[in-house]
Amino acid sequence: MNEDYIDELRNDHLGLVGGSAAMVALRDLIRRVAPSERPVLILGAQGVGKWAVAEAIHRVRHLDGASGSRLARISCSEIGAEGIEQVLFGVGEGQQGLLGEPGTVVLDDIDSLPMALQGRLSQALQSGMFQGRGGGKVHPLVARVMAITARSLARCVREQTFRADLLYELGALTVPVPSLDERRDDIPALVNHFLRLGTKNVRFSGEALDLMAGRPWPGSVQELRNLVERVVAFAREPLISREALYGLLSPANPQETVAMSMRSIIARLLELPVENKLAAVEAALLESAMRVSSGNKSAAARLLGVHRKAVERKLEKHRVRSTAAAEEAAAAGELASGTVPASLAGNAPAPGNDTDGAGGALRPANWHRITS
Repeated sequence: MNEDYIDELRNDHLGLVGGSAAMVALRDLIRRVAPSERPVLILGAQGVGKWAVAEAIHRVRHLDGASGSRLARISCSEIGAEGIEQVLFGVGEGQQGLLGEPGTVVLDDIDSLPMALQGRLSQALQSGMFQGRGGGKVHPLVARVMAITARSLARCVREQTFRADLLYELGALTVPVPSLDERRDDIPALVNHFLRLGTKNVRFSGEALDLMAGRPWPGSVQELRNLVERVVAFAREPLISREALYGLLSPANPQETVAMSMRSIIARLLELPVENKLAAVEAALLESAMRVSSGNKSAAARLLGVHRKAVERKLEKHRVRSTAAAEEAAAAGELASGTVPASLAGNAPAPGNDTDGAGGALRPANWHRITS
């Protein structure tokens, strides 16, 4: 573990990575809700970092002078109803539970909280008072309550698995956490963050980062972190290439595999030093397909996934364009030397050109002879 980097993170009271517009807005929202005493509902898909947001809100509030530095996390999906009740409300006269102590109580997976406890929690939030398990003394509600969920609580209310009154109490201050797909610009920073948490001296190439930025992340930040850790564990070179990722990325379906490959290819094509990139790419595909199929148009069409007629039309279009470009270049050279262009004088084709055998039209010397 990189201890220096851990200390650096501790000095940042938000501790959130990324400078995208979505993260700038999230930081601003955290600073706005932190000073309040009202409950906070943190929403977001699985793996987006909802717990990190809860920690950030707690730290900002504590640094602003709020009493109680304790941050307690209770998983409503893992602890039974009796255990949750005892921890939150205490037992009888002797204990007042976490709700009666300074600090922050975070209820993770609040949608899993049993209905009976939902009613008690809603009443405590409304009145600011609560009783321990089994009755007894009434205690003031002191703790700041935050709740985390990946589900739509409004839908849970419609399904009658969540109380509407508790949703109203918790939803007074809502903090939605953006998914990784909504903050792709942060992927390089997140990758570097996960690398710095470790001790192995490796880095990702620009092409590898482009590949990761171009694929979907259903598991959000958690999925990205797991990928980085797997790559680092198996890395044999200090520089992680794009090719090294192919065996570790797990596309959800064939379409995603194609999309990942296409995004990587397109990123390179857009850097080509040509004016008309669309025409250049189309011409290159045609040329490669014709070469692989030994000039057979039908075979080339099958490779490209189009009809043979489409191949013929594209070939003719690019033949005409290539011929025109060659004639323009030849004419420019002849005019510069003071001679009359052969194409204007009606002479035979210039050296380096040939006829296509079907009417004598000019074509560049490097144009492939085509058979049907």
